[in-house]
Amino acid sequence: MTKTRITIALILTVFTTIFTGCTKDDNTNENIIKLEDAILTDFPLVGITPVSINIKQPTIVDNEEIVFGEINIVVPSIVSLKEIASITTSTELNLSKFSILPNDLSLLNYETQNHIYTIVNALNESEELLHYIVNIKHEIVPTPTTLTITDFRFEASKNAQLTNDVTIEKRVDDLDKQTIYLFVPTGTDFSNLTPTATFDAEEVFYTQESSVPTVDVNTVYPSTETSFDFTYPKRFIIVLKDNTSNRVKWVDVFVDVKNPVEIKNTDITTPDITSTASSSTFRGITSWKNVGNHVLSFRSVTTYENKVPNSDLNFITARRNFTSMGLAPKESANINVTVIKDLPKGEYKSTAVFYTKFANHEATNDVIEQAKLNVTTNVLN
Repeated sequence: MTKTRITIALILTVFTTIFTGCTKDDNTNENIIKLEDAILTDFPLVGITPVSINIKQPTIVDNEEIVFGEINIVVPSIVSLKEIASITTSTELNLSKFSILPNDLSLLNYETQNHIYTIVNALNESEELLHYIVNIKHEIVPTPTTLTITDFRFEASKNAQLTNDVTIEKRVDDLDKQTIYLFVPTGTDFSNLTPTATFDAEEVFYTQESSVPTVDVNTVYPSTETSFDFTYPKRFIIVLKDNTSNRVKWVDVFVDVKNPVEIKNTDITTPDITSTASSSTFRGITSWKNVGNHVLSFRSVTTYENKVPNSDLNFITARRNFTSMGLAPKESANINVTVIKDLPKGEYKSTAVFYTKFANHEATNDVIEQAKLNVTTNVLN
């Protein structure tokens, strides 16, 4: 009988021990916090709508935090970084189990540093579970381009026919259009010039067809060394675009020479004349030629200098012939010389100073060089 009681007692003891052990393990498992449950799903800011927010979750291995998480936030440039507060709701974190430090509405300065937020046990805030390094920066606002050709030149090293670099002589702006002027030496082959250019624009295109609308120009300006034909009547147009601000600028590249007028004979002597009651005119006594790259037209009246004898009277005058359309490149026209009547016997000299302009490009008037014709005439009696 005694033996039976001992056996029953042992069985009860073992059962109790097993039951108690199981109950203790179950309670222990229930009290273990899973760190994956403590991660933040968002990080709202008080009164600020971020431009962007990127959350990199902490690295967790075997329910232990190995690497802190990161929260990188970009805010509008007008937002002050001196006093920024966050607010966490149950949407971002299970607040029945976890809390976040610093507390909601704590104002922190992010101008020069970042801050660490800590997820803690809601029942024991000294128990740190996860950490997030929070970094808040201003958005980088793109600086609008100036839609400018910052440099455009013909380098001697890239153009064998040049001895020196040719740079922009003048710029003329007209709303969304600009003209840049470059002047090469007389005799330059306009059909074979290699420019070097830099731009302040998002996109750069070009065309040599002036009839193409700006919006339809889609040939990308080459990034490699390229030779172009600038010979009249071709045009060279660069289109600068800034898609951010939806702006476009049309730039006309004008290439020519500063002395486009070539006189066949710069020193002429008229046939001898006699003093008569009428003026003497010598038609086509010489000619002038457009050795430039654009149409030339009349600029202003001819002036006279170096007169012999010295006088306020223009006893010799010269006149260049012009067509109604001007003188195109490589075209020539006559120069007529007139000697006034009733001159006393003697030798007369005068230098005619001709003023020319590029048609429709008055901005170059102060750049074009004058052309001069020296005339000598002898009055016999």
